[in-house]
Amino acid sequence: MKRIVSFIVIVLVSIGVMVWSTPNLLNSVRLGLDLKGGFEILYEASPMTGGQEVTRESLVETAKSLEKRVDALGGSEPEITTEGSNRIRLRIAGVTDEKAVRERIKEPANLTFRSLGSASDAKATDKGAAANENEAAANGETESEAAADPYQGFDKIELTGSDFKPNGASVQYDQIGNPMISIELKDANKFADVTGRLIRQPMAIFLDDQLLSAPEVKQRITGGTAQISGKFTREEAQNLRDTINLGALPLKLTEKYSQSVGATLGQQSLDQTLMAGIVGSIIILVFMMFMYRVPGLIAAFCLIIHTWGTILIFNWAGITLTLPGIAAFILGIGMAVDANIITYERIKEEMRSGKSIMSAFRAGSKSSFRTVMDAQITTLIAGAVMFWLGTGSVRGFALVLMIDIVTSIITNVLLSRYLLSLLVKAKSLKKPGYFGVKGSEIREL
Repeated sequence: MKRIVSFIVIVLVSIGVMVWSTPNLLNSVRLGLDLKGGFEILYEASPMTGGQEVTRESLVETAKSLEKRVDALGGSEPEITTEGSNRIRLRIAGVTDEKAVRERIKEPANLTFRSLGSASDAKATDKGAAANENEAAANGETESEAAADPYQGFDKIELTGSDFKPNGASVQYDQIGNPMISIELKDANKFADVTGRLIRQPMAIFLDDQLLSAPEVKQRITGGTAQISGKFTREEAQNLRDTINLGALPLKLTEKYSQSVGATLGQQSLDQTLMAGIVGSIIILVFMMFMYRVPGLIAAFCLIIHTWGTILIFNWAGITLTLPGIAAFILGIGMAVDANIITYERIKEEMRSGKSIMSAFRAGSKSSFRTVMDAQITTLIAGAVMFWLGTGSVRGFALVLMIDIVTSIITNVLLSRYLLSLLVKAKSLKKPGYFGVKGSEIREL
């Protein structure tokens, strides 16, 4: 009796929560540029100082910097592309204050080397010593380890990007093959003065307001060249090199034109797509109930929870839904259906072999679990690889797919099995017909 009560309570509470929250949940979903439109800006890049040229590397790094800025300002999956030798095109949706975004993103990347203010000098030595586990080389090197926590109080700017030679940062390797970043400065005397004042103190490297690294100065550095070394991976060292070079040659962005961008998928097409999805989902749910009867009904219930839970995570995480995201969402629903079909078919096979309902449920659930989880985990790994290596819409597709898979495991693998086990153990499903198995199909042991 307790199992039946538990089953009823779980179902009723879940339905009540979904009915109560779904209207606001759907209205809160953030739509991307291809679904609701947005605005587009074309920038022309030029060096901040005369006598310099816009390199391909600086243009690409500036585009990356723009993408990070838009993400920080609440933009939704921006589309940023470089064109020709000096132009960057930006398309963005999901921004409430368009003017503020346009003013912020056209500013040049601001590279600064900062020290702690005088009020924090006493604290700097202890904090820097605890945070930096590195040693300086004998011939004027500073060593660093990327800080896990942003330091507080780095408000005194010692050096700016203009103090470094354009493309003067490079990745080199020490005697044991560890990567480090070598940087060249225009004025060796200025750098010697700064490092002379900051011996045994950290000097933080910032791009805009983001802390990149926090080397500790061990001694006065002369010659105008320093090495930043630490526990860098090759990719981390390359990223820091590119960032320093970007700051050393900051590009001024001039807006050439801007315009509103209509949705790639118009409102009518979007409505038709949603209607097709609803009709398709209903057909799938009816099919599940027809083929698997009571287990199919439980699967349909868990699929609804899966859809609701995935949208809930979208809202909590502030994820923007785009056309690739919708494709990943539908793919995840298909995998959720497959998980239930594999489980229920295994249970039916056990029943057809002559086992009791309880034995068939246990054997079928156990034998199908590894198959289902293998499929889910391999897809999750594939999504993680796409998210790691991809950019733009590819990362959006991968992120939605990974969320969909995790939600599917919780609802259509674990929850559906638990609900079915409650009914089986309560002996409410006494006939094979409740599972869609005919008596004529059962073989005698």
